[in-house]
Amino acid sequence: MMKPENISDAMNGIDDDIIEETEKVRGNARTKRNRKRFWIGGAAFAVCFAAVLLAVFLAPEPGRQQSQNDQIVLSERSSGVTVRYAEGAEGQEGISSSSSLIALTEEELFTCHDTAVFRGTVAEIRNIEIDFNGSRECRAIAEIRVEKVYRGPCGEGDTVSVLLPCPVSEGVWVEDTEVVSRMRPGMAGIFMPMIYGGDSVWEQNGAVLALQDIADYGFADGTRYAFLETEEGLVFDRTAYKSIVDASTLEDVEAYIQIMLQKTAE
Repeated sequence: MMKPENISDAMNGIDDDIIEETEKVRGNARTKRNRKRFWIGGAAFAVCFAAVLLAVFLAPEPGRQQSQNDQIVLSERSSGVTVRYAEGAEGQEGISSSSSLIALTEEELFTCHDTAVFRGTVAEIRNIEIDFNGSRECRAIAEIRVEKVYRGPCGEGDTVSVLLPCPVSEGVWVEDTEVVSRMRPGMAGIFMPMIYGGDSVWEQNGAVLALQDIADYGFADGTRYAFLETEEGLVFDRTAYKSIVDASTLEDVEAYIQIMLQKTAE
């Protein structure tokens, strides 16, 4: 028979073993809970961080914001008007043309408007519909990658937006836009658009559109301010530029423009 003191010692040993094992179990449980909490907290942080990055990446340029229905968000300087991107040339009844172009000399074409002059490639063209209190107009906005600057505030490597005086779509023809209407993505050219400022507005039917809300620049008309390199050859208004009526390359136009800019700057 085991002596009482031996029984007591054995029980103490068992107690110590149980306590030690219990502490190990508790420790493992705490570790698992901590790991679980850390994993949940880390996952939540990762989700939040990814959401922030996505929001920053997708944030539109101020003043050129686009809502889910393809409507461009305008500034407070515009009133009574909405602008939205449109597929094709929806509603050709909204396509209008100004009256006959005002005759200008070659020198006046470089001085009549505050224009930038640059060479570049058309990156994208999107048609838009402008609603002036119910009076609709169809136009287009071209994104052009600037490759060489002859005059103006843009820089080489910039991508600028230019408002076109007509929509761009197959089968749509608008008077006095014979050159610009032929623009297509990937097309190289030399462009002479007006520089939009804070006072550049389009007023119609009691509404006002601040043009800077939708583009950086805009063509004064659709024939005389663009020289395009197309599959059919060089396209521009040869009647307006009689000095280079036989020009066949953009290099020919570039040499002429440099001479004219120097001449009109004197």
